[in-house]
Amino acid sequence: MTLCFGGLFLLVLAGLSFFARDMMWDLTQWQNSMKGIASERTEGWELMTSIGGVICAILGVVALFAFFTGG
Repeated sequence: MTLCFGGLFLLVLAGLSFFARDMMWDLTQWQNSMKGIASERTEGWELMTSIGGVICAILGVVALFAFFTGG
């Protein structure tokens, strides 16, 4: 059951990384402001968000595959 919820969570996180970048940026700004760090949205941030989304999507699919195949 943990694989199912974990896989779904990773897929939702991947979807946010791809389709809701403004929301992800708002979360990043909020986290940085709580630490007293200034935020600047750069190409590097965009790239790392995309890479993180791809990794989350792959791991989410693998977790769901393992859950449904009993692996």
